[in-house]
Amino acid sequence: MGQKICAIVTEKKYKYDKNLIHFLENDVVIIPLKIDGNTIQYFIKEADNFDTIIEYIEYLKSLPFYNIMGGSSESEQSINSIIDIIETYKLEDFSIEYYTEWADIPDDNFYIAVINGKIKKDSIALEEEKFFGNYNNKKKYNEIIGLDFSWVANEERYFDYENAKESYYKK
Repeated sequence: MGQKICAIVTEKKYKYDKNLIHFLENDVVIIPLKIDGNTIQYFIKEADNFDTIIEYIEYLKSLPFYNIMGGSSESEQSINSIIDIIETYKLEDFSIEYYTEWADIPDDNFYIAVINGKIKKDSIALEEEKFFGNYNNKKKYNEIIGLDFSWVANEERYFDYENAKESYYKK
């Protein structure tokens, strides 16, 4: 079994709900998500059709299946979880990254950045030809957000959602 983690990373320091798993590291807030790869891949890929995160969220909420979007089981979060976090904490500058590896070999690495409420289309990184070149832009957007380290490298905390949850409740 390898590392599998997804998180929203933002520079917005806020009094986050104590039940929301989150960490303040080097002036950024990391909010781990328990979400499957297909769900986050859908969320990121569809964002390419919109200019702002507000437009995109309104579109997602208008879909007839909005209340059942994502989450392959009751133990998984869904796109609704992402929307709730973005809306509740009024996030305008953030990235979402989903990273997996198998036997220490990177597997999936999906990414999107939102800056000043605008979806940065050249940040959308998926393992499809159209988006593959955007991996080179991650560093630029991470720097805007204030992320100057590899949060996924902290496998003790971010090996998977359960490790993050356990680490959160230990502190």
